[in-house]
Amino acid sequence: MSNPKICIMTLLCMPCQLAKNKSAVDQRECTICDCLCMPREYFTRQQIRSKYGFEQATLMDCIVTGPCLPCAVCQDAREIEDRGSMVR
Repeated sequence: MSNPKICIMTLLCMPCQLAKNKSAVDQRECTICDCLCMPREYFTRQQIRSKYGFEQATLMDCIVTGPCLPCAVCQDAREIEDRGSMVR
């Protein structure tokens, strides 16, 4: 809850936050198609790990993006924002 903007966006419109995360990692603008096609958080999370040089944790990411999806989406959005990769 240290970043209310991300938390509120995730709670009110998770598909939009998922799309925003994916487009930011891809370093491109977020479009309506991104929101409608709702990217899979697992793959976005794996891409974040590769991009920022984090250790790969395939099984853990699979587990986290299942029952803890809102938390994973918020965590990824904060990581992207902290590293300055958000496309505005």
